[in-house]
Amino acid sequence: MKIFNLDKDFILTALTKVLILLLNFAAVIFTTQIWGSEGKGFIAIFVADISLVATFTNILTNSSVSFFLKKIGHSPLATLAFLWTFIVSAVAAVVVAFTDASVPILPFFVVAVLSGCITFHSSLFLGVQKIFQYNLATLLMSALLLVFMLLFHWFLPEIGYHAYFYAQILAYIVVLVLCHVFTHKIFGRIRFAFSFDTFKKAFNFGWQEELSAFIQFLNARLCFYLIGIYADMSAVGIFSVGVAISEAIWVFSRSMALVQYSKVLKMGDTAEAWLETRKVTLVTLAITAFCIAVVACVPMSFFEFVFGDGFGESKIVILLLAVGIAANSIALVLFNYFSALGRLKILLLRSSAGLVVTLSLAFWLIPMMNIEGACLVNSCSYLVSSAVLVVAFVRRKSF
Repeated sequence: MKIFNLDKDFILTALTKVLILLLNFAAVIFTTQIWGSEGKGFIAIFVADISLVATFTNILTNSSVSFFLKKIGHSPLATLAFLWTFIVSAVAAVVVAFTDASVPILPFFVVAVLSGCITFHSSLFLGVQKIFQYNLATLLMSALLLVFMLLFHWFLPEIGYHAYFYAQILAYIVVLVLCHVFTHKIFGRIRFAFSFDTFKKAFNFGWQEELSAFIQFLNARLCFYLIGIYADMSAVGIFSVGVAISEAIWVFSRSMALVQYSKVLKMGDTAEAWLETRKVTLVTLAITAFCIAVVACVPMSFFEFVFGDGFGESKIVILLLAVGIAANSIALVLFNYFSALGRLKILLLRSSAGLVVTLSLAFWLIPMMNIEGACLVNSCSYLVSSAVLVVAFVRRKSF
């Protein structure tokens, strides 16, 4: 009996994620070798800030788009998404301007807007099971980012790690144009169609899921900021590399979760969806455990050879996060399952439970243990939040 059928959507998505993983690793290696742990630290904070803004723009650009697409249509959702993204990004840029002098404001605003618009188009593709278009857009973002970053460094080396920010802008512009072409071919023209009723429905759905995502962001990224406060940017850089490798292990989990999300949207709240999600969860856990074992066998000297002096400690980060990585691989699949069903309260409960753990431990362990403390905080948070989803999923076995 087969545990899981590898259909073409999963294979395509998995291959895309692997390519993205390799491109992202190439970018990480480049940034650490050229700009060191300090430069990597500044980039990590910039990316974390953009991710934080995304939890707000995603209210009207992410799952609410996929969920309401067939009920409302693409034009009203596009109107809301683009207006919302611009307003949120502008407000965020003003806040950052007064709170973090290390972040370049104009690139920050432009990247936030472009990222939100691309997310909207990607959500459209998922809503109608256009997996190829989704994968191509996400792959190009990573590929073009690396290419443009190399070009900026070669021709304008004096701008230093700011090459990353400008490369991101150019890459996102190209991808957004491509996404617009795809959307036009699939759905037709996007017309301005503002509706307050549509806004209420989409916002009510979106804020519940993104509140969960925002809390989960704090669970995963609060440690970056606290390490920067209690240690320095070099420590942030070392920690971020370990986290990047850890998150790379989720490549298959994210691939399975993405395809499964699209399928559950179509199948609905059925026994078939529950059983297939269980199979996907078991497979993703097995693959994740294998990947962790492989990384554990890699010597610390290899990390220093690849990423530069001082980055050998990144292996310690991975080992301390190992249990949390395995637990969160399960959560990635179950999160998408409940999201596709519109069961948003359980997602909020999951993230809230993790945040309680993070806040309870972070301000105690990080000042005392720095990077090692941050790893323990993240692992405990992943374990608790994942357990909430597992219990909720098991309790739904009533078909």
